[in-house]
Amino acid sequence: MIDLKSFREERNVAACDIVAVMREQYPGYDKTLQSKVERPDRYGIRLVNDAERLIDEAFAKTAQEARRRDNRRLKARIQCRMTKTELERLQHALNADGYDTIQAGLTAIIKKYLEDRKDV
Repeated sequence: MIDLKSFREERNVAACDIVAVMREQYPGYDKTLQSKVERPDRYGIRLVNDAERLIDEAFAKTAQEARRRDNRRLKARIQCRMTKTELERLQHALNADGYDTIQAGLTAIIKKYLEDRKDV
């Protein structure tokens, strides 16, 4: 016996989607009955095995894709927020100084800053 409410939440399925699937096989199944089936301790109603199998097959759990590991040479990352105007000015200035990307320009600026600070 499946707990329909936790099944729905676990697989991120809307109640109306389950009702639509159930109506194909059981035309009298509706939203109020769905609500009662989700609370068997209160109403004493549960699905027959065939109906449970139908729902389980219709909303089969798909395995989540494993996250790709970070395959970057430079692992550390720095972020900041700025206005669009500041960003455009920065891009133009870095391009004028010969940097192809903002990352290349900022890396050079940070390295220069750290070289000037001998105490770090």
